[in-house]
Amino acid sequence: MQRDDDLRYFYGRAQLELNRAQRATDPAASKAHYRLADCYLAQGSDRCLTDHHGR
Repeated sequence: MQRDDDLRYFYGRAQLELNRAQRATDPAASKAHYRLADCYLAQGSDRCLTDHHGR
């Protein structure tokens, strides 16, 4: 059951970040929100993009 709760949480957070990315007016902010969304989605498959700093 814990895994299902975790997946719902990560999916919800990803949705929030996608919404923020679409509303962002700064391209860098939009890109950061998309990267966060990707990492939240990846948590369900135990993969997260590695270090995004400076990219």
